Amino acid sequence: MDKLTLLGLLDDDKEMVLANLARDRSPQAAAVVLEKAVDRVMYRYVERCADESLVEAAQLAMHTVKAAMPLIDAVGDVREWQKHVDTAERRRRPDRLAVVLLFAGALLVLASALGLYFGGGVRLPLALVKALLPLIAGGACLFFAGRRMAAPPKKAAAPERDELRIEYLVDCEKVWHHLRGAMLMADSQLDNLRDAAAARRQAQSDRVSPALSGEEIDLLTNLLELAYAERDDNAREMISGIRFFLHGRQIELVEYTPERSAWFEKLPAQRQGTIRPALASGEKLLKKGLASA
Repeated sequence: MDKLTLLGLLDDDKEMVLANLARDRSPQAAAVVLEKAVDRVMYRYVERCADESLVEAAQLAMHTVKAAMPLIDAVGDVREWQKHVDTAERRRRPDRLAVVLLFAGALLVLASALGLYFGGGVRLPLALVKALLPLIAGGACLFFAGRRMAAPPKKAAAPERDELRIEYLVDCEKVWHHLRGAMLMADSQLDNLRDAAAARRQAQSDRVSPALSGEEIDLLTNLLELAYAERDDNAREMISGIRFFLHGRQIELVEYTPERSAWFEKLPAQRQGTIRPALASGEKLLKKGLASA
């Protein structure tokens, strides 16, 4: 079975990532594509990796990769767009005073016509005079409104200008190369953690007594068997002294329990108990004990 690596998971998505990068080569779109690619790698690594310490380290490494994405220098092409703009053709706002005069003139003319209609028409001189006054005023307002609207602007039109737009495009292969490099560095960190954990486990499993020979161990187990048989104050003091001596050499005394029954030779008896303790270093048995069971 191949070793699980972040780089291997990323390479499985190579065609899809390159296709997404080529679809929109702007730096903003490329950052989104890379972030989704890193998330997919992280999800699959968490699902397949059984070591919790490696999962936590991989998540931290992926967060670091995502944080460094804006710093990736992968611009491969620059395009310039130039747009000609004639500002003189921009529409002018209508003069507010001209609008007011136009509206007032229309109302006055309308009021004159209504006054003439309801006042008896042209047959009554007084009604005719009352109708002419708003008509003249309305005509004057319309005249001045049209004059202001037709007048040229006081300020000179702005000169023509050109708008320049610069578009940066990323190099898809360069982006992919940077992302693979980041994954390779993350895998290197995970390998270091994996090797360190394996070395600790190996050192723990290989740990044995550095200073006791087989004859010395046999002698101490015989003394322990005698002391366990006596169980008086002197015997308990001897057991305590031997226990302290062995502890300094990374050896522990193991009493009989059903869980540790495989570490003992058993003699038939009505009561369970330890006749001679077993000697162990860590999880490695050095000398079997003797128990009644």
